[in-house]
Amino acid sequence: MAVQALYALQNGFFGFERSGLFYDERSGEKTQIVVTCYLVKTSDGTILFDTGLAPRAVPGLLRTDPLARFSDDDLLVHRLDSIGLEPGSVDAVVLSHLHFDHAGGASLFPKSELIVQQDEYAYAHHPASFFASFYYQKNFDLPGYRWRLLDGDTELVPGVTVLRTDGHTPGHQSLLVELPGAGPVILAGDCAYWQEHIDKERVPGVVWNPTLALHSLKRLKTLARLTRGRIFPSHDPVFWQTLKKAPDAYR
Repeated sequence: MAVQALYALQNGFFGFERSGLFYDERSGEKTQIVVTCYLVKTSDGTILFDTGLAPRAVPGLLRTDPLARFSDDDLLVHRLDSIGLEPGSVDAVVLSHLHFDHAGGASLFPKSELIVQQDEYAYAHHPASFFASFYYQKNFDLPGYRWRLLDGDTELVPGVTVLRTDGHTPGHQSLLVELPGAGPVILAGDCAYWQEHIDKERVPGVVWNPTLALHSLKRLKTLARLTRGRIFPSHDPVFWQTLKKAPDAYR
């Protein structure tokens, strides 16, 4: 088994409308959500799943969003430092999708291979008007960086597999991590924001195709059931409190 450890990395908090969290929700009430990244150590190298917010975006969030919370410790470079890594030692960065709160730190990794679905990469450069505000092109328009564009499920190394989970965006992807002791973990990305999306099969409110989003969520639940694995949602502050955080790890 190539996988050695899985680290949960917090990248701050910000406010988000409930209508953006749940497809059938009409409330404009805001709630606080957590921004998460994960680092997978394997015998073949290190793989980062998502890169959170761009550091340049943080001052504006703190100034305009009363629910935003972001300390110096929340910077991704400092979270990596807490487990003895720096950006240059990350071999691959898997981006669930290219929204600003998942691809914001991609520029920190000029030496890494950046991995995204090819449909997501294409759409992010020319999004529909109603989705354009979620894509900030400076985050992923990175000349000279090494991009690997996937077309569907792909095993990266033994025990780490990208799962295509369309719906939230045209080329969303999740990550299956097969831990030798703790068992399989599926990092859902925005296929599931909160545990409630998983338990009640609720589609995210920010969604490109709700039918595909529901199918992708059902697929992850089926895979978790068959492998006796767990699904980690991306933005749930209550679920987040139950996790081991870096420098502690799942093994």
